[in-house]
Amino acid sequence: MKLDQAEAKKAISTFFNTHKACMKATLAKSTGGKIYELYCLARTLEWLRFTYGASIRLENGTVVNFKASPGNIDRSRSYFVVAKHGEFFELHTDIQVQTLGASKTGGWVGKSGYHEIDLVLIDPNVLDGDMPRHNEVALGVECKSNAKFEKGIVKQVLGIRRELSLLSRPTPSRLDRVFCPTKPLGGYSPFVKADPASLYWLTYIDQSGDDYAGSPGYFSIEFKHWQP
Repeated sequence: MKLDQAEAKKAISTFFNTHKACMKATLAKSTGGKIYELYCLARTLEWLRFTYGASIRLENGTVVNFKASPGNIDRSRSYFVVAKHGEFFELHTDIQVQTLGASKTGGWVGKSGYHEIDLVLIDPNVLDGDMPRHNEVALGVECKSNAKFEKGIVKQVLGIRRELSLLSRPTPSRLDRVFCPTKPLGGYSPFVKADPASLYWLTYIDQSGDDYAGSPGYFSIEFKHWQP
């Protein structure tokens, strides 16, 4: 089902109201791209809740803070706690992640040493004000609201996937090992060819993005046509 912007806003508000969080202020301040990111956030949280039976809690108010530009972890702003059986992760928006290459070369390597990811599910032990390292990301989600899907998007996500992990034999994802799936939702894959074993998704509006999914799928990049 395809929704216009007003209907998408209503659908987002309905979802977050079920989680005791009002999204009116967030939506009023959002651009089209941020509305799509918020839509993807809602779907990602719902996937985590359904697949793992995880509980979802919004920290710091009732408004989801989208940054004007990507930055480090800032827990004075809103974020989500995703928990199950005493284990939990944090889901943040618009975060810079330190790359695998930076880690291998000993830390800070200038502007090449980090990349922004729209949605990240991270270890809770990442210090406030710090940049998560590649091995502290359990799930990364790129949200593309482009009216036309272009091949440059594929090049981008292939590069970021390479900076999150090395290619490996199929292994259970870190999320599976920590939470253990209960009701796998459509499109769920139990193994990833990645070390560290993070999940990495590309979501997009233009259905022609499906045509590019084959080769990146080998590197455990999941393509998801999420059309509001």
